[in-house]
Amino acid sequence: MITMAEIMGFIENNSVELFMLVVFTSYILQKAKNDDKRVTEVQQAAIDTTKAVYNDAQEKIEEANRAIREREDILLASSMEREEILREESRKREELIRKESEKRESILLLNMERITASMGDITRALDEIKKSFSGIDRRLEKIEERVGTAYEQA
Repeated sequence: MITMAEIMGFIENNSVELFMLVVFTSYILQKAKNDDKRVTEVQQAAIDTTKAVYNDAQEKIEEANRAIREREDILLASSMEREEILREESRKREELIRKESEKRESILLLNMERITASMGDITRALDEIKKSFSGIDRRLEKIEERVGTAYEQA
């Protein structure tokens, strides 16, 4: 039988690190076993929940399909009448839109003519301003020449 002194001597001789490594390894292995159990339990719970949700969803889908079939039957009964009403309404809307667009187009053309005339007037006014500025520029050049000549003579 191994005595306590021998165990202590062994630990001293083979270092504390080896002992700690063994303790740590056994802890990690135990932890891994527990983690595996928890993962398995969680996976099983997820599978069970998924099955329950899937079955519930299937029942709701079947109920929705029945309700849809009933609605389709009702809609098919009145669809021809609705289609005719829609065709007539769309024809009326199209005609109103066409008339409105013709009105707007004529108004736009009139406005464009007015804008064009205004632009012509603006262009003529700018030409006159340009001529005035060129006259002013010529006068300023003459004044500069006279001032330059007078300054040189002085």
